[in-house]
Amino acid sequence: MIVFGGIFVWIYVVQQSVHNMNYGALGVAQTLGLLFGPLAAALVITQRTSLAAGVFAGVAVGFCVYVATATIGIGIYGE
Repeated sequence: MIVFGGIFVWIYVVQQSVHNMNYGALGVAQTLGLLFGPLAAALVITQRTSLAAGVFAGVAVGFCVYVATATIGIGIYGE
């Protein structure tokens, strides 16, 4: 359940961040960060522990990337 839920959340957040592409380089950086950051974290953690722990780590990294890029976007664009 954790694995499929985490994958669903990851796909949904990447899909929603694609709508921010009109912000130029920041939108591209956010989308690429959300696409590859959680995947890389999940692969690294999964090799050392279980798949569920890897997905949980991926969700945590994805949340951190999303918050960081959204904060930068709010600072630059005011939205």
